[in-house]
Amino acid sequence: MKYKLMGVAMLAVAVLTAVAATALEPAVEKSARVHHHLTARRDTGCECDGTELCSHLPLVIIDTKGQEIPGEVTDVMDSFSQVIYTKAPDGLATIRTEVKVIDNPDGNNHPSDVPVFTTVSDFRIRGYSSRYAAKKPYLLKFMDENGQKRDISVMGMGAHNEWALHAPLTDKSLVRNYMMYNISGEIMRWAPNCRFCEVIVNGSYEGVYLMVETIAKGENCRLHLERNMKNAGVMGYLLRIDRPNEEELESIRDIYAYAERINRLFQDVAIRYPGRGVLTEEIKRGIELDYAAFEKSLYSYDYDTGSYGYWNWIDVDNFVDYYIIQELSQNFDMGAFSTYIYKEPDEPYRLAVWDFDNVWGNARTTVVFPDTFILNERAWYLMLFKDEAFVQRVLERHRELRKSYLSEEYLLNYIDEAVDFLGPAAERNSVRWADEIANWDALGSDYDNPHSFEEAVEMLKTRIIQRGRWLDEEIHAIQQYCHPSRNKKYNH
Repeated sequence: MKYKLMGVAMLAVAVLTAVAATALEPAVEKSARVHHHLTARRDTGCECDGTELCSHLPLVIIDTKGQEIPGEVTDVMDSFSQVIYTKAPDGLATIRTEVKVIDNPDGNNHPSDVPVFTTVSDFRIRGYSSRYAAKKPYLLKFMDENGQKRDISVMGMGAHNEWALHAPLTDKSLVRNYMMYNISGEIMRWAPNCRFCEVIVNGSYEGVYLMVETIAKGENCRLHLERNMKNAGVMGYLLRIDRPNEEELESIRDIYAYAERINRLFQDVAIRYPGRGVLTEEIKRGIELDYAAFEKSLYSYDYDTGSYGYWNWIDVDNFVDYYIIQELSQNFDMGAFSTYIYKEPDEPYRLAVWDFDNVWGNARTTVVFPDTFILNERAWYLMLFKDEAFVQRVLERHRELRKSYLSEEYLLNYIDEAVDFLGPAAERNSVRWADEIANWDALGSDYDNPHSFEEAVEMLKTRIIQRGRWLDEEIHAIQQYCHPSRNKKYNH
């Protein structure tokens, strides 16, 4: 029967030595989503003397001790879309810094307040196109005094050692990633937790940022890629489809996937987890064989038949939800860049959302109109949309979600509430980046380039209305991709 998950043991055979043995961890259920703007205190005033920054948002204070921050772009190899970045004097991609987080539970936050924690952290600029902006995104890797990874709970989120500081500047509304991570987290089993904050680097106020948990394991992480069984380690893995930039991915490449040929883009399917310290040649080979077996099933004439069908490999509902989220928001990167697919031990493949900077008409260099399909032939969906059962599930689920988390009313109200929550922090950010917000026309169409925070918010809401209403009327057209006349050579 379709969508009945059948046990797949290939990886367990190939990946049997990785970690020390302990009891098998229980299955992880989807946890309640925390929406920062609904749970945190708002700016209700403060009795401070006003001589320093006073914010209801948590403060992240970074001191590089005079070191230049690595990760600036120095050259681009256009033929491979590879970017060359600056490095630290010792040749490493990161520098050691001091990071403080100030997050008072009962009042506003000030740089002189006692931090909830101070830690050593590896630090660098992160991202691809976003690192070209004046407001830099950063990667933090917390360390203890011995240079070992240190898991820390940040702003109420589960303890991790690796965090991304997203710098909304291309998204002048400040809310795209925040909104889509949280709404995706209500719909899907996993989406990254995030919190708004304000950032100070070497004494310079840098504006509103988003602290985001990366797609990795950690204490209380809902994404468990590693589980240990008595006398044997069975390891899950995480793959990333993106440009071949080793410094950014910090991963091992060389998985030659069929999806790369389909997209005809300069990209890699890279192993993002396990990391270098664990990834032996045996484990790497096991992952390659496992993923190749999945693609062999999907991109074959037998993709929708019996025990060989694609549904034996994937969480179909996850792939359906992922597509709807990405297509409704028109995430132009989906299936080409910043795309993550993971496999927990003894579980099917699932997709994890990441990077909504360019959604709802905010794509750089590319004009994305609200009245078109753009994702149905990307990566795995080229084949999934040939199957009528999958297409029907997309149509049904789209109708369901447009009555709840993806309804026009819910999305517009979410934006209003998030903007209201930011309050004076958004005003400070607008002052800090006034020139860039007013003059930086980074998007592919002049029509899509707002020149104030308020204009950006209204343009986002307008695109959501346009896109949602068009898709409600036209989504049935995806049935053409599974019609027998189009797929005679595939469907028997």
